[in-house]
Amino acid sequence: MNPSNRGEDWEIYNCHIHTFTMKHSPESFHLWIFSDPKLGRINARKILWNLCLIGGYFGLLFLLSTAATLLSGRPDRLSQLGYSFLLLLQALLVTPLILLIGVLLALGALLVYQAILNLLLKLRSMSQPVQADSTLMKMKKSADRQQKKIVRSKLLYEVLVRIKPGSNDIFERTARFLKIAEQPTQEEVFLQVQRQYPNDEKVKTRFVVLPMDMTFMKLGTVSASIELQHEELLSLAECYKPQIIPFYAADPRHPDIVDRVKNNLVRGKFEGIKIYPSLGYPPDDDRLMEIYQLCIEGDFPVVTHCSPGGIWQYGLSKETRRAYSEPLYYKERILDRPGYSKLKLNLAHFGGVEEWNKHLQGRNHDEKEQAWVKTICDMIVCGDYPNLYTDISYTAFTPKQEGLIIDLIDYLKVLLTHPSIRKRVLFGSDYYMVERESVSEKEASILLRSRLGEKLYKQIAHTNPREFLCIRD
Repeated sequence: MNPSNRGEDWEIYNCHIHTFTMKHSPESFHLWIFSDPKLGRINARKILWNLCLIGGYFGLLFLLSTAATLLSGRPDRLSQLGYSFLLLLQALLVTPLILLIGVLLALGALLVYQAILNLLLKLRSMSQPVQADSTLMKMKKSADRQQKKIVRSKLLYEVLVRIKPGSNDIFERTARFLKIAEQPTQEEVFLQVQRQYPNDEKVKTRFVVLPMDMTFMKLGTVSASIELQHEELLSLAECYKPQIIPFYAADPRHPDIVDRVKNNLVRGKFEGIKIYPSLGYPPDDDRLMEIYQLCIEGDFPVVTHCSPGGIWQYGLSKETRRAYSEPLYYKERILDRPGYSKLKLNLAHFGGVEEWNKHLQGRNHDEKEQAWVKTICDMIVCGDYPNLYTDISYTAFTPKQEGLIIDLIDYLKVLLTHPSIRKRVLFGSDYYMVERESVSEKEASILLRSRLGEKLYKQIAHTNPREFLCIRD
């Protein structure tokens, strides 16, 4: 028996993970990393400000060093105390920089080493086409393993995430980018998340895999098209059947997207639709409305991003991204349309961490817009949308928030006391985003299960997902 996080024998359904890799993102994805979240693009002024902060940091180090040198030559006790204090302050300031430089130098050295090995292997294969040198191959595999250890090391992420020039989150997004970039295949990504959950002969956790279509991010071409990403996902689902439940990424800017969905939204093939409006399209696009109708007729579920954060189309403002993601948009422009109230829709992330914090700290009383978590609860409780769901991906996997006494899991447990909400919340983790946190996905999921208790956990991780995914015994 796998003791990781299971009591009785029932399947766990993780309704929200990703397996896309760097080849599924556009060639200039790095521009998104350095974008200003408010503008949705690179902000020259903010970059200049950040450079000034970096310059100030090194200037401060220089001043401290100069002051310490001056004090070191004085024999009086006060100067010696000041000298010791300045040395301690220097050490505190320079330690993160040294750690980051050390990790990056080690990674750079390994990359050079790998490039040399690749060149030697190429030259050897030209002279001996039958087989490559086994010693070189072993050295290359060893170098690959060491590179993965460095890139995956928590030290690199901890240092990057904690460097926050101004109010920007550039380094946090860099850490996430590196996590994606080091994955060679969708299968390797899946195997990593699979290891976090029960997986034995009796019970295998099942995962809803959501592709990402970044074709229209306005950051250049994508080396592996969304069609190829879908094909790889289908092959992976067949290989690990029935653990993987693949969804189809539907971007309405593909002229033939309705026909594509008709051909792929089939039981045993793709089991639902994933949309991501902050990538640059409104969720009530005419083509999407046709697709929703297909989903209603075939009882297929739709998952949409419902959080102010996430990835966005380059140049798309924060206001537009927020408008495309907010729950009221789905209520007023989609679900309230005649014939669409029964759409099986998952407003993923339950509104997002930012909205949970706003609601719990009582900051929405004097604001026009209600916190999204409250709006979603109201939409579920009102009873007008019998197939409306939400998932806790990423949101409940970052339980402890600065400024809050309680954990987000505490609030989730309170929300689940309402019978209507209890039946519409889905377990999901948003793998990749959770992986860059200080705790592993296994730790976070076990914490969630322990705090909720078996009855509530089974409701959101087994009973509700089976209803949402139309799984029958």
